[in-house]
Amino acid sequence: MGMDAKTFVDFLQSEKDKCSTFFFDYEIDSENRFSRCFWADSVSRRANIVFGDVVVFDTTYNTNKYGLIFAPFVGVNHHSQTILFGCGFLSDEGTESFVWLLDKFLEAMPSGAPKLIITDQDPSMTKAIAQVFPQTVHRYCLWHILNKFSDKLSPVIFRDHYQSIRSVIVHSTTSDEFEESWKGVMESAALVQNDWLNLMYDLRHRWVPAYFLNVFSAGISSSQRSESSHAFFKRYISNKNALMDFIVRFNKALRNQRHNELVADHIDMNERPKVMSNWPMETQMVKVYTKTKWLEFQKEVVLSHHYYVEQLSTGIEFWVYHVMNFQGSSSSKPRVLTHDVQRNDVYCSCMKFQFDGIPCRHMLAFFRINQVFHLPDKYILKRWTQGAKVGALFSLPEKNVIDDPERCLMSRHWNLSFRSSVLVDAASMTEEGTKFLHEQFDHIDCKMKELNICIPSSNASENRRSMDGAIAIIDPCVIRTKGCGDKCILYT
Repeated sequence: MGMDAKTFVDFLQSEKDKCSTFFFDYEIDSENRFSRCFWADSVSRRANIVFGDVVVFDTTYNTNKYGLIFAPFVGVNHHSQTILFGCGFLSDEGTESFVWLLDKFLEAMPSGAPKLIITDQDPSMTKAIAQVFPQTVHRYCLWHILNKFSDKLSPVIFRDHYQSIRSVIVHSTTSDEFEESWKGVMESAALVQNDWLNLMYDLRHRWVPAYFLNVFSAGISSSQRSESSHAFFKRYISNKNALMDFIVRFNKALRNQRHNELVADHIDMNERPKVMSNWPMETQMVKVYTKTKWLEFQKEVVLSHHYYVEQLSTGIEFWVYHVMNFQGSSSSKPRVLTHDVQRNDVYCSCMKFQFDGIPCRHMLAFFRINQVFHLPDKYILKRWTQGAKVGALFSLPEKNVIDDPERCLMSRHWNLSFRSSVLVDAASMTEEGTKFLHEQFDHIDCKMKELNICIPSSNASENRRSMDGAIAIIDPCVIRTKGCGDKCILYT
């Protein structure tokens, strides 16, 4: 009955009343229509402290009947699972709207601006990021880059040479290497010179310059991470939802997502993957990495046995090596590995460690022949370890609760609910824990009866917020977004 936006805002305010570390803000337009908002709960804000170095921001999924732009900020945790840092609604995709949203994200997140943000190629978004996050590396989504080829190449050529084109973008480490590899791909595709030169110009100067920067990206090259998050939430929400329908369903999905992280934590604490060799480094790291990252590291360990190391030059400061595959062809390109003798640092031209935070097979081959039995701490990225969240500042500043009996009651209720939910999540992992918690609930129930604690009845009209003097928030008009129909699907 025209109260959807007002009820939605009241709900977010009630979450703020229950927990002062819940962050939200909203704005209305000149006609008092709900136009935009941003919110992030305490769990998301705490996760950002540890995992907020890389953020994926995408606005292409329609989640409500008004066509408001759903704008989630997502990242990856130490299990490589998608996690949510915060999200918002926008009524338009103008630069001013994106600036407002990014400002709210910056205000909410304790760790500040991310080191890297991945988005599509929306010009308004690009301008806003440069303004609000001037020190953040902005990388375009790989899928959106590749999608440009469908406008410039025939569908058959694009399909047949997709993997080669993708490989050129992903694996090139310098602009010169990119240009050389790109020329080879286009000649194999039998394109005339003018066509591939035009494409190369767009790639080199407009689409992928950030790929030549030495920046950690947590293994993410595409907003497909955000799309996978959309796919997850799509099981719960749709473009037919009112705002209150959306938030109820969204919170249910978020609880399930966080439960998956809890399950992964439980597996790490109670299961140990098998090692495939007696190399001490394997035994070391199987106890350090989460299972997901251990399997990735183990794959590199296995592949490292396929490589040999050949010394090229020595000097006072640097020693240079070629790392080559035993079964490589004569045209195979060796990786260049540089050893900084003074600092005892190792760098590989494949840049996997810089981009993904996991030592590459070439570095591991070097360690093996030099009898480095344990991986040095400098090559162990804490965000990928089982103890990623240990020792981090997981407390957010609490604001004083207003001396209001109703708000005090809500705050106490939230704190008890939160502690209870944590215990239930932990106990439900095992039969023993479930049985124990049931017994404790029975004990608590009896104790509460002994204390003669009862729930006082109240008149609903007395507890309801008065609407007198409040600004009316009108439901938004139905809008049409630019990218609401896009799907991020990569060829395999």
